[in-house]
Amino acid sequence: MEEAIDSKSREIKLAMSALGRRIEHGDSSQFLHWVILDRLACAHRPLRHHPRYGGSGNNLDSSATGLVHDWVKEVQRCGIKGIISLMHDRDLRYYTALDLGTADLLGFYEQHGFEVSHIPWEDPHHKKSTLTEKRRMFLRVRQKALAAYDVLPKPVLVQCSAGIDRSSPVAAFIYVSRS
Repeated sequence: MEEAIDSKSREIKLAMSALGRRIEHGDSSQFLHWVILDRLACAHRPLRHHPRYGGSGNNLDSSATGLVHDWVKEVQRCGIKGIISLMHDRDLRYYTALDLGTADLLGFYEQHGFEVSHIPWEDPHHKKSTLTEKRRMFLRVRQKALAAYDVLPKPVLVQCSAGIDRSSPVAAFIYVSRS
């Protein structure tokens, strides 16, 4: 099973990297990757790869508010009903200067009709911990995400910051477990 998860995770990572590059170059015609058609998708956090606002550690200023609204409309247009957010508090802080009408980005999602399961997970690429600790955290998070996937309305979007180090292996685990 682990080999299948690793293989699917690599496939998703490649797709998410390609999506990010296209968005950075101004092509936002596609912003999510379907892992299980009409059931499970992955996406970057809003504006993560935007040509003006993108970047891994950039706080968004209030001028980006409308673009986050547009991002949510696109997610709705794709039919997404549930969101598994793996964003850590640091990821969510990028949106604090925006006027979203809610306390945070996750509340904004809920305000727009999405059911949200928040499973905060600090990006293992940036966290200083042992491989054993990272593995233990991944095993915990993927079980919580699978349980969330089972109860959330479909289709479900799995989201972290870049869609690579957290979302991809979690979506791969869900894919292998449920398809």
